[in-house]
Amino acid sequence: MEWVELRTLVPRRWLDAVEEAFNGAGASAVTVAGAGDEPNFDPGGVWADNLVSAFFPAEEVPADLEARLAAAVGEPLALEHVPVEGEDWAHAWKERFGAFTVGERLWVRPSWVEEPVPEGRVELILDPGMAFGTGQHETTRLCMEWLDARIDPESAPAVLDYGCGSGILALAAAKLGAGGVLAVDNDPLALEATRTNAALNDVADRVRVAPAGPEVPAEGPFPRVVANILARTLKELADELTAATAVGGELCLAGVLAPQAAEVEAAFPGIQWRNRALEGEWVRLDGVREA
Repeated sequence: MEWVELRTLVPRRWLDAVEEAFNGAGASAVTVAGAGDEPNFDPGGVWADNLVSAFFPAEEVPADLEARLAAAVGEPLALEHVPVEGEDWAHAWKERFGAFTVGERLWVRPSWVEEPVPEGRVELILDPGMAFGTGQHETTRLCMEWLDARIDPESAPAVLDYGCGSGILALAAAKLGAGGVLAVDNDPLALEATRTNAALNDVADRVRVAPAGPEVPAEGPFPRVVANILARTLKELADELTAATAVGGELCLAGVLAPQAAEVEAAFPGIQWRNRALEGEWVRLDGVREA
């Protein structure tokens, strides 16, 4: 089978939309590198200008791909077509990803990377190139650092991951010692990805996957709630996320650009906000539900 790599250069603000558009079009893999093709090996690998590459079988590139990308960002994007010899595409994109640490205890690696787990860390196996988070994005790392600091295996708090995507935050919570984790999303593909990744990491017995809904799940309210979505959606879900957080429990919100932080906080009157953590242009909001 012949393959083709489709490349486009996009600013950071369009990165997620372009990745989603490529994956929605059926790309076998999507990778992100710096504008100069610097590989995205480490947790800091998100740039102001990003080279997004999508790999397709040559005969399966959608005819409307350019239209899909234009619709995703609001204007046409220049696409570069690069033929890929034989099956080298599988190695071409895998070489851009390596294992990395997050926080004090987490070690994230792709399944094909054979490296020993650093002493004192717990291993999380997750393959990049999927339609959802791999831990490389600032918002995901900010949430993983929050979980790392707030899950004590001795107290083993239950955790709700709202908008789970690949399930990386739910899996991290389980690996760090959460007593039980509920991962919810409104996308069936996200739910399936989370189930697959939970099995890969041997935590399927501690991670329950369910569609998102307007009511507090039967397991709740939860002492730890994390939602890595986008500011507008977080504001729409303010009542639901507050209700899902136990009184005295902690809520972590991410997917918020720094200028949006105050308006998101204001949408949650029942939460006492205690901290903001900033990485790049993204901010994480840490709060506690008041009585």
